[in-house]
Amino acid sequence: MQVIISHVNTDFDALASLIAASRLHPDAAVVIPNEQTAPVRQFLAIYRDSFDLIEDTHVDWTEVTDMILVDVASISRLGNHTGKLDEGQMTITVYDHHTPGENNVKSDHEVIEPVGATVTLLIEEIIKRGLPVSPLEATLFGLGIYTDTGAFTFPNTTSRDFIAASFLLEQDMNLEVIQRFSDYKLNPDQQHLLTELFSDAKTIDQDGLTLIVSAHQIDGFLIELATITDKLLELSGADAVLTVVKMEKHVHIVGRGNSNRIDLRPLLEAFGGGGHPRAGSATVRKSELDDVVAQVDEHLDLILKKAVIARDIMSHPVETVAPDTRVEDVESLIEQRGYSGCPVMEDGRLIGIITLRDIDKANRHDLGHAPVKAFMREDPVTIKPETTMEEIEELIITHNIGRLPVMEDGQPVGIVTRTDIIQVLHS
Repeated sequence: MQVIISHVNTDFDALASLIAASRLHPDAAVVIPNEQTAPVRQFLAIYRDSFDLIEDTHVDWTEVTDMILVDVASISRLGNHTGKLDEGQMTITVYDHHTPGENNVKSDHEVIEPVGATVTLLIEEIIKRGLPVSPLEATLFGLGIYTDTGAFTFPNTTSRDFIAASFLLEQDMNLEVIQRFSDYKLNPDQQHLLTELFSDAKTIDQDGLTLIVSAHQIDGFLIELATITDKLLELSGADAVLTVVKMEKHVHIVGRGNSNRIDLRPLLEAFGGGGHPRAGSATVRKSELDDVVAQVDEHLDLILKKAVIARDIMSHPVETVAPDTRVEDVESLIEQRGYSGCPVMEDGRLIGIITLRDIDKANRHDLGHAPVKAFMREDPVTIKPETTMEEIEELIITHNIGRLPVMEDGQPVGIVTRTDIIQVLHS
């Protein structure tokens, strides 16, 4: 018996990959895990009869001889029904885009590559074989790519995902359906939990980033903690959010990130979970909420990548001028050095900064002979060598300035400009 299966709490990339894999393995039964995300359940409520799916509870797992895993590479994430599997007696094929982990199954054949969505890998093979794709399949595949790449904004997005999406558009992918199902609305119970998590949120400012850890306990079980966490990240404006919620006997951890310096995987893997750098989850069975929250707090350092700081990107050494230096002399200095501005020092302290824009203003009034103190900007905003990239960006945006002198022991040791920021962002 051949089966194609994905992880529990099936999302659109997993569902799309199941159907795409069935095009490549037509003799295999497509098994849908009993637990799905709410948007997937809504989609299947309308389109389920369009696909030949078998629920995992209806499979005799002792009869499985060939298993194709999609969007997952670990048997432990397939659900409780797979406990009867004998990995040694099966042929296992894996299609996945997650970074390989310690719990990955030993497979006979695998395609594990770093693209934005697993379905992209399967679409590439479909294109290579010249297999037909219906408009409905193209739409589902598009939902898989769109949601798993964050509408093509997540850093794991690749050109291959765009190429796959372009192919799907040529197969009459329905963009209206994609928009409808990719924006899930919370029901009243889910909205209430979101409100509680927002109220209970603990904010942690660490190494230039804002992290939020929010814990709560509810009676019974409530689906869509992942979507609720997405909403909390959006509401809070934080760089990363971790929700820790006890439901019945188990504690569920969901993480979402909004910065290239966030990688949630090490923390979630410490609890037996996994996912992407910016999105993942874990379940701690038969545990107390306070105990798990304490462990999450201890592991927060794991999710932070090293910060880029001013010392890493500043231009140095710094040429300074005195306040009585003529504007035309400063202009000549700036042109020779290729600067866009220059700090103004008096009696060993920084009193202002003169920029090309200030110099142009003086020249328009034929005042190149005037001292720079007449045109400099006083009390400039400064930073320290340890100021992080995120803090620098915030200062530039807040004050709408193009350069920041880097001060150490009261002396300018460098300068960071908009150009430096752009080079880091696009390097």
